[in-house]
Amino acid sequence: MTGTVDGHQVRDPHGLHADAEDQLRQAASEVHRRVGDQYDEQAVRSAVQEAYDEITDGAKIESFLPILVARSAEQKLGQQA
Repeated sequence: MTGTVDGHQVRDPHGLHADAEDQLRQAASEVHRRVGDQYDEQAVRSAVQEAYDEITDGAKIESFLPILVARSAEQKLGQQA
């Protein structure tokens, strides 16, 4: 089950241990929902992958990874514009 917090889609806490691919898909979906009309799908996926690679190295709590990755990717895309 998903819900919305601060404009971001979040998963039910019972499903916090989703695999990395699921987290990437969730983050990319969120970014595309927010800025997809400004960037093509490949640019969004690249920004999400880059943000994920940067954030996961120091991540202590994985439950917030999709939100943090989505925010970081959106910022990266904004800097490219």
